[in-house]
Amino acid sequence: MRFDVPIEEATPLIEEARALLDGPAEDLISEHGRDHGHEPNQNPDGTLAGHVREFKHSMHRLGADVGLYAPNISKRLGGRGTSLRSSMYLQEEVYKRGFQGQQWILAWTDGPNPMIEEATDRAVEEFVEPLMSAEITTAFAQTEPEAGSDATSMRTTARRANGDWIVTGHKHLITNALFAEVVQVVARTEDGGFGVFLVQEDTPGFSRGPIQQTMLDDGQTGSLIFEDCRIPRDMVLGEPRKDFSMPMRWINWTKARRAGMCVGLSRHCLDRALEYAKEREAFGKPIGSFEQVALQISEAYRKTWATRAACDRLLEEIDANSWEERPDVATRANFAAIKLITEECLLEASDVAIQVFGGLGLLKSTGLEHIFRVARNLRIPGGTAEIQRRELARSLGLLKG
Repeated sequence: MRFDVPIEEATPLIEEARALLDGPAEDLISEHGRDHGHEPNQNPDGTLAGHVREFKHSMHRLGADVGLYAPNISKRLGGRGTSLRSSMYLQEEVYKRGFQGQQWILAWTDGPNPMIEEATDRAVEEFVEPLMSAEITTAFAQTEPEAGSDATSMRTTARRANGDWIVTGHKHLITNALFAEVVQVVARTEDGGFGVFLVQEDTPGFSRGPIQQTMLDDGQTGSLIFEDCRIPRDMVLGEPRKDFSMPMRWINWTKARRAGMCVGLSRHCLDRALEYAKEREAFGKPIGSFEQVALQISEAYRKTWATRAACDRLLEEIDANSWEERPDVATRANFAAIKLITEECLLEASDVAIQVFGGLGLLKSTGLEHIFRVARNLRIPGGTAEIQRRELARSLGLLKG
């Protein structure tokens, strides 16, 4: 099945990515495997081991050095102003190689995101510039023990004090909580609005809670405590607003990124399943010649191709509208559709691959069970699958509010 790239803007991104992945990134992966392949990826307390963190940061820096780390950020801030649609094909190119570490040449939730476009001059100097060059990492802190998809239940507050802000609250299940040098904290203001406040790790009153081991077993998820943290007025991303539009920039951006990531990983799983099905024999012939196996793989390929085509169209529509500020109902529905269909596509593709591999698919060394766990995990962060379905129902006029 052919997976052509129908957008010219993405061509140089893909060519640059291939040069990086087949050269310096591959060398770095080999070097890390040779030097640390015998060592555990986590410390005794469950946190990510130092050699993995350094490996990850080295990949970040490789991507940043060639302008692939956060190309969707504006040129004004050091990015390339790449569209979401073009970014999808870059992400697909990187993720179709699975999880070898090469995925870290691209910024994820611990790197630059569209909210930084609203940074003040001070925040640009102290936060955005080192973030874009991969000198530091960040974390997006929204989820709380009593507030997940329902942001209206948020209890973390920000009150004014002599022009600055005082942030108090507790966040949990935050990716990179244990290591972020600057945290982007979503808090409710005194007038009932919401703001995104930049809390540096040396801020008095800021502390990190214990690691929280999720099904990803990533060694970097944890809780954060803010006890009367004073945040300078110019360390806020935009002005706090009555609505949730600033945090939604981050959330919608993560939904859009599902397209390239999930399609790329789906292709990785299915390509491996196809190759294995042609080589592995049972009852005297390749298992791929059995209809039960052949149809599973072909059906998953069909859904992957259809998902890719749908995301291309949806992202084209999103790019044509002002999605960063206050997206309309149709645009919100497009983001929701992308999240839903891509996550379902990857969950099926990874499940099919494991089934084709049989017992070997259950081994961690195969890498497929890791992708399956990622696929299942994705259906919750950034708004659950149920929330996305509700958004689609609203766009059809079936639900109100």
